Amino acid sequence: MNAPLARVTPALPVMTPTLPLIAVDGQLLYLPPDWIAVRPEFNPRTFFEDAEFAALVASVERHGVQQALWVRPAPDYDPAAPRFWLIAGERRLRAARAVGLSAVPVTVRLADERQALVLADLENNPHFRVNLSAAEEARFAQRFVGDCEGDRAEAARLLGWSLPKLEARLLLLHAAPAVLEALAQRRIKLGHAELLAGLPEATQTGTLAKILSDAISVAALKARISGFALDLNAAIFDKTDCATCPHHSTRQAALFADAVGEGRCQNRACHAEKTRQALLAKKAELETTYPSVFLDTERAPNTWTTLAATGSNGVGAAQFAACQTCRTFAARLSSQPGQEGVVEAPLCTDRACHHEKVTAARPVATPSPVGVQAVARPVTTPPSRAAGNPKKMEVWIDGWVRHQAAEAVSRDPALLAAWTLAALYRDAGAPRSVLLAVGLTETAPLQRHAGLIAAFYPLTTDQKEHLRLALVQHLARHRDAQCGDSPGQSETVRAAQTALAVAGTDLTAAFSPDAAFWRAQTKAAIEGLLRTARSPTGETFAAWYGRTQRPSPTDTKAFDRLIDGKLADLIAALEQTTFDFSAWLPDAIATRFQRLAS
Repeated sequence: MNAPLARVTPALPVMTPTLPLIAVDGQLLYLPPDWIAVRPEFNPRTFFEDAEFAALVASVERHGVQQALWVRPAPDYDPAAPRFWLIAGERRLRAARAVGLSAVPVTVRLADERQALVLADLENNPHFRVNLSAAEEARFAQRFVGDCEGDRAEAARLLGWSLPKLEARLLLLHAAPAVLEALAQRRIKLGHAELLAGLPEATQTGTLAKILSDAISVAALKARISGFALDLNAAIFDKTDCATCPHHSTRQAALFADAVGEGRCQNRACHAEKTRQALLAKKAELETTYPSVFLDTERAPNTWTTLAATGSNGVGAAQFAACQTCRTFAARLSSQPGQEGVVEAPLCTDRACHHEKVTAARPVATPSPVGVQAVARPVTTPPSRAAGNPKKMEVWIDGWVRHQAAEAVSRDPALLAAWTLAALYRDAGAPRSVLLAVGLTETAPLQRHAGLIAAFYPLTTDQKEHLRLALVQHLARHRDAQCGDSPGQSETVRAAQTALAVAGTDLTAAFSPDAAFWRAQTKAAIEGLLRTARSPTGETFAAWYGRTQRPSPTDTKAFDRLIDGKLADLIAALEQTTFDFSAWLPDAIATRFQRLAS
């Protein structure tokens, strides 16, 4: 009767793992601890309080693990030799190993990287667990914003944070590593770290030692730092308005004997906001050249690498040109105090792909006769296409696919009926028995709308048909468009792609590039598209433009001049062009449908 709970048969229905083990989402299992791996730096929690952990070990030894861990199958999951990655519950897993438990309860989640991060944050919600420190939240936020490709609003929404909280945690990453470590270990308060984050790193380290040795309060530290004025000469923003600002020290230096000197700003909040706006403007400018632009706080250093055509880590000239149309072709913008606005580029944010390209570009030694030195010959491997389209391009394709599906249902009654039946099934509460009776499988249900049925029933046949068409077109164009799914992954976009495929829609005939399409590209990507886009006669846009827009028969630079101009002027010219794009379908769209077919 007094046996530990871990030894008793669980009250909930669980499965004892038998091999082969097929992973199912939501499955509750008891797994050996050595089947579960903890990925380095994944857990947002980096500091484990000794007293709290000792109490947890004692509890696990007495009662077993009471709360199931969350795990997901490893990428190379083998049902015959199953291994899992831990999503949440590292303290409980450590405690179970410490007391030698042979099995621990787990809930299996079939989650991707972003979903796993959300689950890890939920697991560490202060309503359910010992709260993360602000330093741990800052590092976690950095990873999450990186996975959201720099979209801070999306990251904040998925985390359940306000945008100001996310901004505050990212800004905290300007604190020196020693400061963040002290905050994570609860040796200083958040106020200390926030104040220190605004100082140069060398100053932070010395000030931290003083705070710890002299027990300096947050209020006392704030009073000391408030005397630090900022040098306007180093500011990256337009300083026209600063000349008449009351916080500009030049005016005070002319009036008072004791002043901080000339050319200094004493309003740190205003200075910070102007700097932030200047960084955003610089980032927007860079995005016309680089598909991926991130601040130094938005990606960890081990998630990107320098991209070059030559040198020991060069990818080769041809591959370097191809890389410029890839979504991972990137630039890094510094927001570090004293280094604001410094750009590091070009970079690649797919280190594995970069390593492959560098390896492929290295010369291969040619065997030589004995006594003769081997000669290295260059690799002639052709450059590979971009690993992925820029996110803006994928978002544009989503909208285009939705629009084409909405148009297709107006032309194809059978397709319209298929969409309508799918909606009716969901509205009916997804009765599985109906599907099984005709040999089909179940689909995901949606909420019912009983009030709408009562309103629609009295309508005439023509009114109902018109409403049915309008509803399906609205569904294809707008449903879950703002749900936060990655481009190409929302349920409606997938349905729209399938609808176009099964209806045999001529994608080439349907495609016509508009201003939104061109704005979704970088200038390098537009150049690549225009060199491959062909008219029905087979002539590329580049050749056509060079032939029709040259001022003289000997001029060969008309297309180059178009590309070398401003991006806005280039897009305006493409909106007005008379080139016939009717025989061209961009590879980005074709690839979407090839993946669907496979």
